[in-house]
Amino acid sequence: MVSENKKGFEDIELDLVLEMVRRYSLFSESGEYINSDAFTCDENLLSSRYEKIDSYMALLSGERDLDHFPSIAHVFQFVSKSHQDIDSRDVYLIGEFIASYVKMMIFLGREDDADDALLALRDDILSSLDMEGNVFEDHKRLIPLRRNLESAKARRQSYAFSFMRDNQALIQGDNPLFRNQRIVIPVKAAEKSRISGYLQGSSSSGQTLYMEPLELISYNNDVVLAEERIKDEIREIKHELANRTRERIWDIKRMRDEAMDFDFHYSFALWNTKVGAKHIRRANRIRLIDASHPLLKKAVPISIRIDENIKCVVFSGANAGGKTVTMKTIALFAALNQISTFIPAKEESELPLFSSILTDIGDGQSILSDESTFSSHLANIARIIRTTDEKSLILLDELGSGTDPEEGSALALSVLDYLKDRARLTLSSSHYSRVKTHAYTSDGMMNASMAFSDDTGMPLYKVIENIPGDSHAIDAAKRMRLPKEITDNARLILSDRNESAASLISSLIKKSRTLDRKISDAERMRREAEKRESELEAELEKERRKVHELEKSGLSDISTFLRDARKTLENLISDIQTGKLDKAKIKKAKDFMQNVQRKEADVRSRVAKSEEEEEEDMTFNPGESVLCGKSRIKGQILEKSGKSYLVLLSSGLKLRLKAADLESFDQKKEISLPSFSKSSRKAEYEMDIRGLSGDMAIERLEDQMEAAILSSLKSFSIIHGLGDGILMHRVHDYLKTRSEVESYYFARPEDGGMGKTYVKLR
Repeated sequence: MVSENKKGFEDIELDLVLEMVRRYSLFSESGEYINSDAFTCDENLLSSRYEKIDSYMALLSGERDLDHFPSIAHVFQFVSKSHQDIDSRDVYLIGEFIASYVKMMIFLGREDDADDALLALRDDILSSLDMEGNVFEDHKRLIPLRRNLESAKARRQSYAFSFMRDNQALIQGDNPLFRNQRIVIPVKAAEKSRISGYLQGSSSSGQTLYMEPLELISYNNDVVLAEERIKDEIREIKHELANRTRERIWDIKRMRDEAMDFDFHYSFALWNTKVGAKHIRRANRIRLIDASHPLLKKAVPISIRIDENIKCVVFSGANAGGKTVTMKTIALFAALNQISTFIPAKEESELPLFSSILTDIGDGQSILSDESTFSSHLANIARIIRTTDEKSLILLDELGSGTDPEEGSALALSVLDYLKDRARLTLSSSHYSRVKTHAYTSDGMMNASMAFSDDTGMPLYKVIENIPGDSHAIDAAKRMRLPKEITDNARLILSDRNESAASLISSLIKKSRTLDRKISDAERMRREAEKRESELEAELEKERRKVHELEKSGLSDISTFLRDARKTLENLISDIQTGKLDKAKIKKAKDFMQNVQRKEADVRSRVAKSEEEEEEDMTFNPGESVLCGKSRIKGQILEKSGKSYLVLLSSGLKLRLKAADLESFDQKKEISLPSFSKSSRKAEYEMDIRGLSGDMAIERLEDQMEAAILSSLKSFSIIHGLGDGILMHRVHDYLKTRSEVESYYFARPEDGGMGKTYVKLR
């Protein structure tokens, strides 16, 4: 069955689409997984792929700092066959791989899962080796050895020049020379006997001898030994890194497997985002809505519905009208759905799972095998019949063509009837009227035609369900500028032989277009009614919020008045203590205070009741998109239980939240007034806004100011951190605009200094 699928995948050009996906890959080795072998019917595996791809697509909206993974497969092969040290260039690749892996873990929010020992190995490799596997010259273990080498060279140089100064009469030249990595002295040949040492060579003329005086030999040896010590240390560094890499090689292999799995799903996530692919529902029927073929630059989106009781669809219509492309698109999207569960179509689309995709598309004629077009089609059909099962998707292009039309149409009818009872779905294109008529009258079969414009004489590349299509061969001949005499005569012949069938098809097409217009008008009216209903609901919500704001404003005024009254009472008590008031005045003041407090409690009760009613009015339905909490994280309602909702966050986490903690997208767009949930009215003595954006921080601060005023909080502190000072300046600029702020100032150094601001209210 695999080889049969391969033929089908080639015909629908699946690998060309997967090549587009592979371009987004970060790991060349994972390319072997992004191919047609990933096609599967395993529902659990497909669910797992969907969850990963969907979560990665959600992460793509944030910051990405990912690197390509170097290829390291050959390293594992070497380790399994040899006990020699791993080549230092391969050790460097391992270091690069671990670094890319760590960035992958950070992207996934799993940085805490990183192995500390492997992190240390990464750091030691990348701080020790360059990409060619050479140890850096400034490696910390080489620095003292290189200093010793430079000292030895300096001592040798100093001695050589000193010797030449002391023996100028014997020397030939002004500078010592290098021979075989050793410094030698150029000596006149006639003076050789006057210098004790070894002869290292001579000039071509023989007039100059290169001597190494006995004491210079020691200096040269010191330099050679220092260089050898550096080489030994470099070998030791490489050996240690190779050993440490070998010790963790199977952990690294596990990381490689994780990276390949990640890259498979990440590549599809990026491609899905690029082409606008959506996750679609699994169903027994086919329902494609605005499906755009990814290989066509100016693809006309197609829409088609095939009920589960339909086992065979006959596509007909004009040549080059899109019949074959439509069939290929259906099959291609079925394959993509069974690889990644995402296709470039609207998310309301639906597809079943197929066990195989079997095709007979194209000419297939072979000169070498002496095989005709018709013979090639028959061979393919025989192969398909041998391998099909009840879950197969079959594509047959121009079934029965290449032979006598009467016999070809009869054979086509027989093949379709045979496959209708044995395959899940057969898609066939045909120009035969008998085949179209048979599909129109047989159970489990349906026609589908490609729309054609009578005005322009051009195909529209739109699928019309349940309607057979005319081939428009004469119109095509006219467009190709065949003589008018030929096309006119062809029309006369056609009208004599097939007028009734043509009239039937034309009538059906006109009725279909009329029905389409009525459906479009009804859909437009439904959308307008929904829009008007939504506008009315928004207006009602706006008015209710205005009432709430007025009550809240009144409560704020009473709270201010209450604070003033409390000050008055404090003054009265002070007067009592000094003997200025009598008991009657004190009682009057207390009565006044109690009346004010009762008034405050009454307004608070009305506001609370308003909020409870608001919370009760806020209902959400399963599947609805919402914003969650103060951070406004995107989520989707899964179910309602009592007064709470189970919400799936964009991060994949599931939480149970109250209605007050949720906000629909439509609410956000239509209502610009701030919300006053219970959580936003709790004043904080110390609020921490580090890590928030400027706008989110100011929003938090606004809630805090309102809560502080309502609860008569006189002061509070804001932890904004130091950083670049941007957040601190935003906070201070905002505080300047609030008349309720009496003063603000930085904390003491031991209490946070300039990273913390104290606010005092009037």
